[in-house]
Amino acid sequence: MTKAFETKLDFAKYLTAEAGKLAQSLYQDRDHEFVSVKGLQDFVTLADRQVEKAIRTLISRHYPGDAVLGEEEGRTGNSDAVWVIDPIDGTANYMRGLPDWAVSVGYCENDEIELGVIYAPDRDELCWASRGQGAFCNDQPLHVSECSRPDQALILLGRSSRNPLADYLTVIERTIGAQMEYRRNGSAAVSLMTVAQGRAEGYYEAHLNSWDAIAGVLIIQEAGGQVQTSSISEMLEHGSRVLAITPALEATITAQVFSAA
Repeated sequence: MTKAFETKLDFAKYLTAEAGKLAQSLYQDRDHEFVSVKGLQDFVTLADRQVEKAIRTLISRHYPGDAVLGEEEGRTGNSDAVWVIDPIDGTANYMRGLPDWAVSVGYCENDEIELGVIYAPDRDELCWASRGQGAFCNDQPLHVSECSRPDQALILLGRSSRNPLADYLTVIERTIGAQMEYRRNGSAAVSLMTVAQGRAEGYYEAHLNSWDAIAGVLIIQEAGGQVQTSSISEMLEHGSRVLAITPALEATITAQVFSAA
């Protein structure tokens, strides 16, 4: 019997949680063929493929007319209603048994992000947002940090191999020059979730694919944060630069660190 859902948000939360549980199970049962190499420090596991397949199967069962855009299999369907999925964001962490990885599921209609869900199973944190309805983590409301002092702020930085290393190092230098601390955890979805949770004041990456960012963008916005990206249609097609930041520090950090980034 097919499980019934009252809303697409209910479905998205269920979908993301089930995908996370499957990924954990597959990790426990891994063997020597579990990990493959896509490129320099770019890995894929059997779980990435199997979890994405499971997500696509559930979407096609419950919403067969919707399109799906995923990291491993690209886009299927031509609908303006599109699910944007990353089965495991932070694969390098996941395959090493580190906790900073997550399943990310976003849902867009007519170039608007309507839903975003991120589940970090090893942290037991399920965060979600519905446009105009606020953001939550494990049923508790989320709000971004109210810190207004750069010398007390923490910025999370992602590094894209599509951009020169020198540009990334310049951002680090400017961040330190602005008296801020920084971290890189290897998962955009977890980093965006962390900003929404008020544990960091910002996140920046020069280029993110849509499946890494769509869910987190909405969750941060609904938690009261500011996010600078390309248009949603552009992001879905080509990815985007992403700067997510708290309102109290937006002007200062943009001017001192990211004005030319």
